[in-house]
Amino acid sequence: MSRLATAAVVLAGLALAGCTETNAGEPVPASSAPAGGGAGPAPSVSIPPRPREIKLDGVDPCKLFTKAQLGQIKVTRQRNGVQTDETFKGAAQCLMDGNEGQTFFDYTVWLVTTEGMEPWLSGKRNADAKLVSVEGFPAASYKIRGTTTFNCWTSVGVANGQQLTVEFRPINRDVLSQNQMCEKSEQAAGLAMQTLQTLK
Repeated sequence: MSRLATAAVVLAGLALAGCTETNAGEPVPASSAPAGGGAGPAPSVSIPPRPREIKLDGVDPCKLFTKAQLGQIKVTRQRNGVQTDETFKGAAQCLMDGNEGQTFFDYTVWLVTTEGMEPWLSGKRNADAKLVSVEGFPAASYKIRGTTTFNCWTSVGVANGQQLTVEFRPINRDVLSQNQMCEKSEQAAGLAMQTLQTLK
C-alpha cells in the first residue's frame, strides 16, 4: 500500500475543512491533486529558483539510486509501485526497505508529475513544513502536523508542476528523533537528485 496517502482522501472532510488527513494520518493535499496543472495553494515563503528544470516523465524511481548509494542509506530491498489512491494517483513509486543493526525502516520515493512542491509550504495542509535545499534545488521538508518521531518527507521542486518526494519511516518506534528522520529523508532525496541529474 502507498505511503503518502495510505487510504483514500475522506471526501466529506474536503467540504468541511481546509486540510485532510488519511486514516493513517499522513500529510495530504486539501483536495485531489490537479491533473497536471501543478497549481495548488501558493507558498507562504519565497521559493528560490531551481538551477534547472528536470522533468520526471519516463523516469524509473528505483533507478535513482546506485548500488553504492543504496549501501550508504542501508537499503537492502527495492520494488516498484504505483500510487492507486486519489492523491497523486498514478505516480510512480519505489518502495525500499533497510536496516541499520536492529533499527528497521523504509523509504518511499515518489515521482509526482501533477503538482509541484510549493503547496507543502502554503500552511494550508496538515503538515509542519520548512523550506530546505537539496542539491541546490528548492525543497520542502515536512511531517504530519502536531506529531513527532513518526516519519518525515522531503519534496524537491525539480520542475514546474513536478516534485520528487522521499519519505523516511522507521519501523522501530522511539529510536530516532524527528530531526534524524528528516535528515535521512533529505539525504536519500539528495542521492536521488544526484543520480537524476546524470539521467536527464
